[in-house]
Amino acid sequence: MITLKHNGELNTERTKWIYLYTPLCGTCQLARTFIELAEKAYGESFIYELDLNYLKNDAQLWGIESVPCLVKIVEGKPIKKLYAFESVSNVFEFISTH
Repeated sequence: MITLKHNGELNTERTKWIYLYTPLCGTCQLARTFIELAEKAYGESFIYELDLNYLKNDAQLWGIESVPCLVKIVEGKPIKKLYAFESVSNVFEFISTH
């Protein structure tokens, strides 16, 4: 995964995947592992990670309900969100079908 330091970097590409987390969230750590394994299947890192604490205003506008959350961003707007990180295949399928 690629770490974003602040949300100013979000609009640099037409489509972007962003993994939102908080540092002390245990479920977020497990979700990160699932995402990293799904990325390995693609052979490249393309999902950006961002601490939700740095994205409070946008998170509210985007309707982020909880963490962990994987969001597909198209032209600066959220299109799809994944909250249930049940397995690596669940994450891989979400990425592949959206």
